Amino acid sequence: MLVLHKLRSLSEFEFRLALEDKVVFLYTLVFPAAYFLAISWRKFAAGGVTPASEILSNLFGFWAYIMLTGVINQITVTIFQMRENNFLKMYTFISGDKRLIYYANLIPQVMIIQIEIALFDVLAILIYRPSDRLLALIGIFWLINFILIPIIAFFTTVILILPIKARTLTMYLTGYIFAALALGTITFKSPLVTTIVTFINPVDFQETAYSLFLQHSQSLFAGTLLLVVGAAYIILGNLIISKMSLASRTSR
Repeated sequence: MLVLHKLRSLSEFEFRLALEDKVVFLYTLVFPAAYFLAISWRKFAAGGVTPASEILSNLFGFWAYIMLTGVINQITVTIFQMRENNFLKMYTFISGDKRLIYYANLIPQVMIIQIEIALFDVLAILIYRPSDRLLALIGIFWLINFILIPIIAFFTTVILILPIKARTLTMYLTGYIFAALALGTITFKSPLVTTIVTFINPVDFQETAYSLFLQHSQSLFAGTLLLVVGAAYIILGNLIISKMSLASRTSR
């Protein structure tokens, strides 16, 4: 019970801090919403109808961007900066476990990312005017994100053990985000290549999860793959968090 009380108190504290930082919302909500309007407005103004398959394909891409950017900027980079500024060491001393610090940051950020996705979905619904069935699917996928966001967050903890300096972090992460999104647009015919890409790219993992719900004929292979990869992400993330050094790289 003491651990849960600490987690709750730390989560509330991190939630208040997260809401004060308005800059991250530019990258995770304002920019994708503006881009979406730029590419969709002409068809909307002309009264055009977008097929359901195209709507879902577009939404999958935007969700992947919002989720990956949110996870990296609002969770992984936050822990990285806390460590570099020696706050992680102080908070760990207070809480008794650095995993509590990570989870206290993860929980409120999952809620914030979900709010961002929901706001984007409202905009997309106004533009696309989807059918009731498609609207229900969008709602179901939003609920699935409560599972996907923590799993992807655990995967990105790999960044915490890479030999990256604070001054070059933004450059590396920008390149990684664009590479992951670009790789997610490629469809591979080989099951082996698909498996490998799903293991190394959280965007492919996310889209495979969505496709599993839509394409029941692939449920056995895709379901097994998702379970294995998801478990690997969770185990890897927790191991990294528990073993990572509390000392900043500039002081090592």
